[in-house]
Amino acid sequence: MKQLEDFKEDIHKCSKCGLCQGECPIYKITGNDCTVSRGHFVMLDGLLKGDLKMSKTINNYLDLCLKCGACSKFCPSGIDIVDIIAAAKHEYFKAHKIEKFISIFQKKIVFKLIPNFIALFRHKTKSKTFDKKVLYFGGCGSKIKGDKSVVKLLNKAGIEVVNPYFSCCGISLFMRGDLDSFNNSISNYINVLKKYDIKEVITTCASCEKTLKDYIRWNNSEFLREVSVKNIYEYLAENSFSLKKPVKVTFHKPCNINNYPEIEKILKNTENLEYVEMKDFDKCCGLSVLTKFKKYKITSKIFSQKRKNIKSTGVKYVLTSCLGCEAALKLYSFGAYKVCDLVDFISDRI
Repeated sequence: MKQLEDFKEDIHKCSKCGLCQGECPIYKITGNDCTVSRGHFVMLDGLLKGDLKMSKTINNYLDLCLKCGACSKFCPSGIDIVDIIAAAKHEYFKAHKIEKFISIFQKKIVFKLIPNFIALFRHKTKSKTFDKKVLYFGGCGSKIKGDKSVVKLLNKAGIEVVNPYFSCCGISLFMRGDLDSFNNSISNYINVLKKYDIKEVITTCASCEKTLKDYIRWNNSEFLREVSVKNIYEYLAENSFSLKKPVKVTFHKPCNINNYPEIEKILKNTENLEYVEMKDFDKCCGLSVLTKFKKYKITSKIFSQKRKNIKSTGVKYVLTSCLGCEAALKLYSFGAYKVCDLVDFISDRI
């Protein structure tokens, strides 16, 4: 498992050019250099040199990062801040019992007990048989919402869906710095895959997709290198859909989606679906700072701006493709619009 020391070279690569300031949603609100990648690297360099000690203050600044990756896309040095922050938070995690307690609560209750209980009332959908087969990684979402929509649309595309029991992808553990538990999530994922002679994994959640693809960076498994992870939209983009009734929608693009052209193609080519692009449709929803109640004045500005952009389109439905984004958008919609997963939305209306 990687430690903060393993990212020493990446941290030193930061030229302090400040381009990250122009992309970071938190910096735009606070103007505080400690909330942006450049400031993070200064603090982390101090930790590595022994000039600083991991403190609650440093951890709070790391927590404010949305993990949206916007800064990484514009970084001339090509530094991926998200992995570095996870490794840094692991140092804080190891030394604080409250962090371990919260992590246990997330693992046992939020992302296991609750979804598994709801899953008792969600029967798995029987897939039609086709030559092409894929493994469906539904994560927590499939346990809560079921797999009917996924099976229905992929069967329409001539693909058989095999839906084994997968546990949570572990992204929340990763963000908290509980890297030991995150690695357990990777091991559980590999063990499930080895039971099937299928090397294609599909998911509907952008966060799950990115996490599964990033496993190889934290677990150097040859088996993982043989597995292909794709978003469902890569399979659906070439299919035509027609809704029963005309409807107007907008779309929020999750930070972790890299195949938006396929999604846009579906939005624009689906009959009876009118797509209205909102302002800053690809800007972060602010999910990862929802729990930072002490920073509400900062986070509320992100939420209110996103809500304003959605309302300005005049639509009743905002679609997305990430369970976390879906939850966040619903939380601060205040009844002004309905939030739906794109796959569920189309499946329910064709």
